[in-house]
Amino acid sequence: MKNRLIVFMSILMATTLLLSCSNDDNDTSNVTDTPSSNDIVVADKYQDVKSANREINIAVKNAMSNSSNAGRNAKNISNDCVVLTSEMTDTGATATIDYGDGCTSPDGKAVSGKILITYKIKEGSQDLALDITYTLENFSFNDITVSGSSVATFTLGDFTTGDGQNFITNSNYEFTWDDGLKVTSTNKTSIENVIDQQNTNTFYSLVTINSEANFSTGDVLISKTTSPLRVESDCKYVVSGVIVTSENGTTSNTLDYGDGTCDAIATQTDGDDKTTTIDLDVQLEENFTI
Repeated sequence: MKNRLIVFMSILMATTLLLSCSNDDNDTSNVTDTPSSNDIVVADKYQDVKSANREINIAVKNAMSNSSNAGRNAKNISNDCVVLTSEMTDTGATATIDYGDGCTSPDGKAVSGKILITYKIKEGSQDLALDITYTLENFSFNDITVSGSSVATFTLGDFTTGDGQNFITNSNYEFTWDDGLKVTSTNKTSIENVIDQQNTNTFYSLVTINSEANFSTGDVLISKTTSPLRVESDCKYVVSGVIVTSENGTTSNTLDYGDGTCDAIATQTDGDDKTTTIDLDVQLEENFTI
């Protein structure tokens, strides 16, 4: 069982990295150029929401890469002071990411608390599948209290061919500032991996995203894919797909990744139908990597 899980986790890693980047991309869409009464607050606070989500995603991704090392302490590559403890079990694995009383994120923000992760194989399912839960415990980011959890299911499908492989996650986090402002951030992401049967090292992924950020000020930001994002294993850029972002019910941005060509170019159209070219090498948060 443990050997099967280790193999399973290695395949999961590529998808998890894609997921962590997809959450970043989903969160980095710009807000409308037409200011509302709370526009400055929304833009400023949402930067912290994006950064916190990024830190959590990277930490969980790194924990997955080390989860086969039972009982081992390891340093998270995103933070030198973070300690990861993981342990294999008969049904899966557990891991704890401990920031202690305070660490510093790559972008200079203070982080403290723990992320608790559980992986469990679904023995009764027709296809090999893994349930993943990660929960925040006494977690703080940039002096913002963050609470909540994510639940994900990874289905391997046919163990030989990879057919039917997909990853679905639902997250729900609440951010609370000292001044009383709260943001509830929810996200559902689905990733379908399609493997080349002639070369199992080559595959592409189709990603669909639906996220919503609700501010206690009444502002609501929603991002979703209207055409699945296609990410190919032999290209470091998203090659096609569309993400539409709206603020308070009005479309503010449409990000189009193109016609399937592997290049660093995307186009962004704002609410006034003004289109600009996005260089994915420069604006890294707009891009996925595998």
